[in-house]
Amino acid sequence: MPDHPTQSPALPVARPSCGSAPGQLCTSHGGTRTRRHDVHQTRTAAHRAQTRSTQ
Repeated sequence: MPDHPTQSPALPVARPSCGSAPGQLCTSHGGTRTRRHDVHQTRTAAHRAQTRSTQ
């Protein structure tokens, strides 16, 4: 996992459960804080699935 979420390859994938659009950082589950250290696991999984489907 990258040191900072802005370096995450999953950042371009939308994250509907926390309301983050592509390119935006994930928020806490309550939507009150920006996650500073990582992105949600489901966002990473969506990125992996998207990457596999385009290969």
